[in-house]
Amino acid sequence: MMKMFKALTGLAVVGAVAAAIWGFTTHRDFSSRPHHVTSESCQDCHQSHYESWRDNTLHPKMFHPVDGPIEIVADWSKADPEIVKFSKDDIQFVIGNKWEQVYARMIDGEYYPLTAKWMITTQKWVPYKVKDWKDTPLSVKCNGCHTTGFNPETYTFSEFGIGCEACHGPGSTHVARSRGSADPQCAICHEKNAAEWDSGIISSVNSAVCGQCHTRGTQQRDDEHIQTTFDFPLNVTPGDMPGETFQPMTQDRDKKEQFWWGIGLSKNRHQEFADFSASKHGRALELLRERHTPDRGKLTDACLSCHSADHILANDGEKPTLNTATQGLTCPVCHEPHGFDHAKWGNTTPPQQKCGICHVDSISFKAGARGQQHYPGPPSSKGCPDCHMPYIVESGGAFPIRSHAFRIVPPLATRDYGVPNSCQNGGCHADKPLDWAIAEFDKFYGSGRVGDEVVVKACGGCHRVFDQAAQPVETWRRVMSTLDTHYGVQVKLEPDVQAHVLDYLTRDAP
Repeated sequence: MMKMFKALTGLAVVGAVAAAIWGFTTHRDFSSRPHHVTSESCQDCHQSHYESWRDNTLHPKMFHPVDGPIEIVADWSKADPEIVKFSKDDIQFVIGNKWEQVYARMIDGEYYPLTAKWMITTQKWVPYKVKDWKDTPLSVKCNGCHTTGFNPETYTFSEFGIGCEACHGPGSTHVARSRGSADPQCAICHEKNAAEWDSGIISSVNSAVCGQCHTRGTQQRDDEHIQTTFDFPLNVTPGDMPGETFQPMTQDRDKKEQFWWGIGLSKNRHQEFADFSASKHGRALELLRERHTPDRGKLTDACLSCHSADHILANDGEKPTLNTATQGLTCPVCHEPHGFDHAKWGNTTPPQQKCGICHVDSISFKAGARGQQHYPGPPSSKGCPDCHMPYIVESGGAFPIRSHAFRIVPPLATRDYGVPNSCQNGGCHADKPLDWAIAEFDKFYGSGRVGDEVVVKACGGCHRVFDQAAQPVETWRRVMSTLDTHYGVQVKLEPDVQAHVLDYLTRDAP
């Protein structure tokens, strides 16, 4: 009997040890801090999203090793030996493949750019960091936004390019739980398909998800030996704003006028988040709550279908209300992040259709006091972005990127600040002189009919001069009292000029 008891006791001990080992090995991924597992781990469950992201977006192609000649788009027959002082075989890594392409190689454990880059937009080679390439390590200049899972302490990353986890956060816990929910062993203790399996991943419609990289600025990291400045935000959780130590590049800080036009719009790439956040689209929910007037109809949850991203993108039965909505319009309202709405580098949805959902009254003929159609020219000649999102952002030696401030740039702005204007942009009226464009703009939009040179000079250089009847007196007063944050731009007018403009706007306003 004693022998049997000892045998059973031994078996129990062995079983307990085995159970402990099984429990430890099975649960280690759940108890450890979430870490990056690369986009390949998402493919099994999210095949269509993975393939569309891979094939129809720029994100996975932002920075990658050379896989073959097809990855390098430069025309080597145009390589001037005075500019291009390296061969194709010297290239180990490629950055970008739409507007311009930078080439790099690993030197002493760090990524450095080669001293010429190919401008895809203009099809030519240009010198790049010729004298200061040693001062341009990609780990502090680029990799935080061109890779996924960048660690500012070790300079390592989990994946080349912008992968799933750049927007959804580290996926180890999510992957482990998703796989565990289908594991018969887990069903011993856990109910299959229980809600606990769905946690561990971020799914945010906040523009800050895109803004962590579509913003320009610097952030410092201090340790006991050295202070390092990175040209991108550090350790940002997708959907959250960068930390307080991040210093965005604002117009005030742009002393050399390299990144901002004089009218307060972005001049260089990677700044879409700043323009969009200050725009009426980015502030749509805020403006709805603050400025809605009864003459526009009753304020109901239905208004959120044009003013709130979390309402627009939520499933039926899960939509927020006026009291619970948190987001205005955000990036994924227009840009499906996995590329489902794109063919190869082309949008398959006409811009009029996207804009028309909420702006159908503006796309059709303009009613009211002016009795004039909304746009000059035939309806099929151009789309909404050609006027409201002109190509004014520089890349590849030209201006191939649209503004995200949603502002018409008048020809006067070209004369005063050099910024490309909406009328002579994207192939429109490029053959006409600037004076012609200024005169035609004034003729259609009414700046020439204002008859007040002080108002035209103060306002017309950045946007058309609006009719006094366009807004009630209270709105004009609010606009003129907040010029320091005038739709994201700090406007400085002399006190007498500001008073003159306010008097003009409110004189005949309703």
